[in-house]
Amino acid sequence: MELIVSAIRINGDNTLDIELICPKGNELPPFTPGAHIDVRTPSGQIRQYSLCGSPVDRRVYRICVRKDVSSRGGSLSLHTDLRVRAKVTVSEPRNLFEIPNARRYLLFSAGIGITPIITMARCLVSNESYVEWHHYEGRRSSVAFLEEVSSGNLKNVTTLYLSDEGASFRKIVPECLLQPDSNTAIIACGPDGFLTLLEKRVAEAGWEPAQLYSERFRASPAGALNNKAKDEFVVQLASSGQCFTIGAEDTIGHVLLENGIPVELSCEQGMCGACLTRVLEGVPDHKDVVLSATEREACNQMTICCSRSKSPLLVLDI
Repeated sequence: MELIVSAIRINGDNTLDIELICPKGNELPPFTPGAHIDVRTPSGQIRQYSLCGSPVDRRVYRICVRKDVSSRGGSLSLHTDLRVRAKVTVSEPRNLFEIPNARRYLLFSAGIGITPIITMARCLVSNESYVEWHHYEGRRSSVAFLEEVSSGNLKNVTTLYLSDEGASFRKIVPECLLQPDSNTAIIACGPDGFLTLLEKRVAEAGWEPAQLYSERFRASPAGALNNKAKDEFVVQLASSGQCFTIGAEDTIGHVLLENGIPVELSCEQGMCGACLTRVLEGVPDHKDVVLSATEREACNQMTICCSRSKSPLLVLDI
């Protein structure tokens, strides 16, 4: 759908707050905390951004974009080329990072990983859930939503850790992580290194892996971006019985599209979940950062944009 940029504001160092509205003034499709949209940037690239506004306000979508000079250009394009009143093509909201059911919630975020977490924090606080939020940033001026997390309802549940003040996650482990509790869900978003360290801390403290729910906002270098499979395999479509060979340099999604099979691809890095497909037979070789450890072990769905197969044959529900 095509929306219009209604406002662009600074929200921390090198970070822009962007608001999008319907050109006709209509309400936008609903979303829940943790949802994201695909955005076509002025450069033509498609990127995924968490919706960080209020789900109650159906008039506007709000995203927060940090400029990353080491990226492939999506954030740079939005920072350099986007203007108020410009038209932007976006997808409807998609949520693969829903708030789980639990009695207590521990929220962890780092950098621009704050964007889905702040929406969850607002929701949990308004529902009077027990919540602790620990956010990590390099310096205070870089914290997005600084005024909001430093005042009002969120101030009471939020602790900021600033690296330039010696409070990095590598140096300080919050007390709540050292006390495993079966009624608690740990929800986290941030860079790959931050989440990998968090997973280590959680395991060392004795939490169950299924208690950690996380979303990476950049694919792991060892995953989708640098996937170099050695062996080919065959994909069969359950609906027609058609079979396609996936070579070492191919992806399932591209092979299917080249053969006229309509499938939805978006990020093509295993980050957005647009191409999640049911697996009826075979064992996927997961290369995404979307599915949880429990979902991967179930072997009943996969991202066909980047994941491959451990078995000679995969039967997909297509």
